[in-house]
Amino acid sequence: MISRRNYFTITIVMFIVFFLFQFSNVALETWNHYEENSYIVDTAELSNRSDAYRAQAGDREEDFAGELRETVVYIGEEDGPVGETVALWATYAKKNIKTYQSLEDYEAGKETDETDAPVMVAVDSSKLDWSQENGCDLLERYVQSGVHLVFCNLPEVSVLKADSKLQELLGVQMIRAEEMTVEEIHLYEGFLLGGEAFYPADGMEEGMEYTLPWYVVSSDSEIYMNGITKKKAVGDELIQDDEMPAIIWRRDAGTASVFVVNGGYMADVSGLGILSAFSAQMSPYELYPVVNAWNMIYANFPGLADENEEVLMDHYSQTMKGFFQNVIWPDVVAVRRESGAALSCMLAPQFDYEDSNYPDSEQFQRYMKLLNEQSAETGLSGMRVSDTPIEKKVARDYEFMQDALPTYQFTSFYAGNLTEEEVRNALSEDLLASVRTVVEDCSENKEVIGYLSEYITRQSALIDGWEDSVRKDFQVRALETVLGYNSILVDMSRIAYPAQDGIDWVEAASTLRQNISDYRIGENGFDSTTVSECDERIRKFLALDYRVTREFNAIYLDVDSAKGPVWFVLRTDQEAIDSMEGGSWQRLEQDVYLLTIEQENAVITMRSAY
Repeated sequence: MISRRNYFTITIVMFIVFFLFQFSNVALETWNHYEENSYIVDTAELSNRSDAYRAQAGDREEDFAGELRETVVYIGEEDGPVGETVALWATYAKKNIKTYQSLEDYEAGKETDETDAPVMVAVDSSKLDWSQENGCDLLERYVQSGVHLVFCNLPEVSVLKADSKLQELLGVQMIRAEEMTVEEIHLYEGFLLGGEAFYPADGMEEGMEYTLPWYVVSSDSEIYMNGITKKKAVGDELIQDDEMPAIIWRRDAGTASVFVVNGGYMADVSGLGILSAFSAQMSPYELYPVVNAWNMIYANFPGLADENEEVLMDHYSQTMKGFFQNVIWPDVVAVRRESGAALSCMLAPQFDYEDSNYPDSEQFQRYMKLLNEQSAETGLSGMRVSDTPIEKKVARDYEFMQDALPTYQFTSFYAGNLTEEEVRNALSEDLLASVRTVVEDCSENKEVIGYLSEYITRQSALIDGWEDSVRKDFQVRALETVLGYNSILVDMSRIAYPAQDGIDWVEAASTLRQNISDYRIGENGFDSTTVSECDERIRKFLALDYRVTREFNAIYLDVDSAKGPVWFVLRTDQEAIDSMEGGSWQRLEQDVYLLTIEQENAVITMRSAY
């Protein structure tokens, strides 16, 4: 039997627990300002397109980097795919670029150009006239003068066979076969960020070429990527590992190097990372700016109307609202906690604007509270499954928002499958007046970050969260190397309408978790951001200018007009950071560091890593 004293004590304890529970809920409700978008800022305070650095020929007026700015020469078609890659990389790396159609044009231009010699000459071999007798001599002369030479691709095998001097310049010791198919491609550690990787042919990695000429390179060459064949002998001759078909390599030539790409890798986004990796190999250290952003975007989530009911009941025995609330939302929160990733959810009030299933405003307010508790960003999606014009769709969304949450302003917009004209029309509507960044689907566009208009940025997703991302591993590594940027897109419309492609939630969620696990680069990784946070970093990156000097073991970094922190990657050759002033640093992987620069002047003191 409980005594009065114990009964009284138990009652007091229960009252305290009840009070604390109720108080925490009241406090959470009171402090949850879900009706306001915390990412709303005065766009006049943000960098715009006019502030962005543009690579160009010649000195700019009041050039911040001055004589320290390096120049890249490109020989080939300026508007061709390789020329576009080189020019875009020069812009991202804040270098000047000069483009010439031919070696003869470059030689003629040098006679009137009094600027310093370029740090690099990149050539599109497919556009050079190899019948000219002095072509190879000119390229060799550049290397002998200390200028690094980059072959963005190689001429036809017949050209190499007929030109022994060109073979020597490239470091080609033997042409074992004009064409052969490899079973696997080996990416060596220390070239792109992310370490060593193997890409089997049956995995069909996007952007990889498994049929190629078999070049065996000389002993003074370093291989960064090669093909692997199961064939271990040709006749009586055994094939060593360094005699496998070379794909990307470097040949040392005294004070400069010749870098070679065997294949069409420079024509797509991979070329940006390859050039960045080449640049890091050209000197004892390389310091360059990055965005430092890693995004996880749930497009078309949450869904607020009970649509496609028959199919969803057949697949999951729940309506759309029930399935999103009871199954998907708990999993979204679990993935966030497991990964530590910041959430960006692009709201889909409706999918089909031609039916009579309208969005639930109470459900919307509940989601907004939950998303705010997770520090998530809520943007608006332009997705719809009906033929409703985008203007009408946004107008309907505006009516819904005026009723459900009239004070909320969107700062981000998911373009989905909209055309450029439809995106412009959508952004002109009042509902999207505060939008400052547009999220685009995975595409072949090399300019994965940039400006859509003077005040609005664009950022492309790199990985489809529902697909096995190993197929894009090489391209993603390349873009993380050059930009410190990655973005995983999880399109929930493919779950809401599973009849379209047969995606199952359980299997898809498992693939998503694996993708998130695979793409955390380095020991610590790049920062996880929402899309509006990423927008601010993209603007800083594009507007940033800098200069670097070194005296003994001290690297001096000056940045131009840094508003808040900016980020750099430092790649070294067996050196480690001993101390730093003006910012902080963290190790990404061996000989690679991520620097956070807090002031306009920073000093990094180095020491031997061994």
